[in-house]
Amino acid sequence: MKKLFLLFAIFTLSFGLIACEETNSLDTTPPVFEGLSDILYEIGQPTPDYRLGVTAIDTIDGDLTRWIEINLDDVDLTQPGSYPIVYWVIDDSGNVNEQTRTIIVSAAPVLDLVAPLLGGTKNHNYFIGDPLPDYVTGVYAYDAVDGTITEFIDIDDHGVNYEVEGSYPVIYQVADKSGNETIVTVIVTVAQAPDPNQIGELNIYYINDTHGAILYSNNQMGLSRIGNLVMNERAIKPENTLFIAGGDILQGTLISNYFNGASTIDALNTIGLDAFVLGNHEFDWGLETVTSYFNPNTTELKANFPLLGANVFIQGTTTRPDHIDAYTIVQKGNIKVGIIGVMGYGLESSIAQSRIDGYYFDDPVIWVEQYATILRRDLGVDVVIAVTHGSSDYTNQGIAALSGYARVDAAFNGHSHQTYVRFESRTGVDMPVMQSGANGTALGKLSLKINPMKQVYEYSAINLNASSDLRLMTENPSVKAVIDEYVLIVEPLLNTVIATSSASYDRYVLTEYMAQLIRVKTGADAAFHNYGGTRAEITNGQAITVATLYQIFPFDNKIKTTQILGSSLKSFIAGTGSQNATSYKDGLSYATIIDNQYYLVATNDYIFDQTTNPFIYGTNTIDTGILIRDLLEQVMKHQQANYGSFSINHPVVLSSNQTAYIKKFDDQDRLY
Repeated sequence: MKKLFLLFAIFTLSFGLIACEETNSLDTTPPVFEGLSDILYEIGQPTPDYRLGVTAIDTIDGDLTRWIEINLDDVDLTQPGSYPIVYWVIDDSGNVNEQTRTIIVSAAPVLDLVAPLLGGTKNHNYFIGDPLPDYVTGVYAYDAVDGTITEFIDIDDHGVNYEVEGSYPVIYQVADKSGNETIVTVIVTVAQAPDPNQIGELNIYYINDTHGAILYSNNQMGLSRIGNLVMNERAIKPENTLFIAGGDILQGTLISNYFNGASTIDALNTIGLDAFVLGNHEFDWGLETVTSYFNPNTTELKANFPLLGANVFIQGTTTRPDHIDAYTIVQKGNIKVGIIGVMGYGLESSIAQSRIDGYYFDDPVIWVEQYATILRRDLGVDVVIAVTHGSSDYTNQGIAALSGYARVDAAFNGHSHQTYVRFESRTGVDMPVMQSGANGTALGKLSLKINPMKQVYEYSAINLNASSDLRLMTENPSVKAVIDEYVLIVEPLLNTVIATSSASYDRYVLTEYMAQLIRVKTGADAAFHNYGGTRAEITNGQAITVATLYQIFPFDNKIKTTQILGSSLKSFIAGTGSQNATSYKDGLSYATIIDNQYYLVATNDYIFDQTTNPFIYGTNTIDTGILIRDLLEQVMKHQQANYGSFSINHPVVLSSNQTAYIKKFDDQDRLY
């Protein structure tokens, strides 16, 4: 019985297995995917959920979603492109379904916050009746994201009346695809057809701080060469050329000082100077010496140009000294040019007190503003130029800030002996500012472009020298002939050698040497000379003439003596006196000066006369009338005759028969 039951069970099981095999062999349909679609992905976003919304259903086995396999081997989420995503699933009968969907990877959009560049726009001049201006040519627009967008520029000239003179806005506008917008406004100047006398450019040639250097010498071009260029320009363009001098023109060389500047004035007359602005060294011979050339009633040499100093006044008044004007007006074609000359504020301290007594210099900006207004509003001037003997940024900025009738088109500087071209920013055309070195080493050229409305709309500026314009290498015969007449008179002083130097001496050493010469000459206990009063050095073996001495000590400083208390002397030496060379008699030093004892001191009149120094308050004051330059000449001539050369270590013999040995300088000598 048990055997029969077992056989029945085996049979039943076998039949079931056979029945299952027959059923499975009938499932040949693979599962079906649902929810497959392409994916859009921007670089930088979170990694996509590749299973989201995707299902797999089999008719026999039911939901097979969890058994879905995904192949991402060909997907790169860091680079833009289209990549395949392979999905596959298998049912229990071994039926496989494989499907591919695409993921499109793109770069994240750039957040464009930058407005496009709109370039090539410019102001236009339009003459009534002419074809309308071309506002398109040369204008372009470019955007960092969208590229060239020139075609989308909109130009609006509806505000322009092409039949009425005036200045009108033309508006350029362009926007990129992100809505960033750029707007540029230009001005179109509508005017009647130009006057036949209309000039479109002014060329202003400029010198400053020549200090009497009218002769050619190395890099000092001299007035005959400078005049050659200016006169040539005037011959070619008479209505476009101006020539201006910015102060400190006369004083500083033998050829000029010997004649109190007459040689320089004569040469400038020949060249055709348009304006001469006062500098501080025009006071060195007494202001009346220079102004005499501008006296219309003079029977001597007369300057053919005005002397300008709008802010130079008699003490306690706003009255200018005789023969000094505030401005001049020069007619060039149909353009009136107003030139205002001013002295730099505070330059009284650069002048020997005895020469400046009775005068003062007021704020230059105030007076430039006043006279620029008068020139434009009342006198019909079109272009205003301000020439300042000074180089203060504060003054330049103040002048540049003037507007309306007081607006100044260009400025020239002097005094600091610098060579530069600068500009002061402001609304409209910036104000150019230039200075042209010193001693004739540069000739400034400023070109102003003038539109039909007689306004400056553009400028260019350059400091010229012989290497930049060949005309500065050639002497003008007319100017040379004038200068040669003066050279003939002083030829022995220019060319006769009085001594040969046995060593090189820099300006520092020569300043100290002069302080000792002053002391020896006067028998003073202490003597002083300012370092700024020495302007050249001596080289080893140099053949020295009187003209050389003028180069070293160009200013006609005289010696003064007085007696002051030791306390005052020490106070001066410890203070501003430290800026000067000091010489003590033997046995005296700063440490041995006794406060309540009187000492005889000597110095040049520039130092002596300053009200902040103690000398003018001393007792038994004597103005010797002796030029410091003459001391050096005496010493050199004696040494050459007795020793065959000049040396600061040779004995010093002066006309008073005083003799002293000037010892070689050391660091201790330079202490005070």
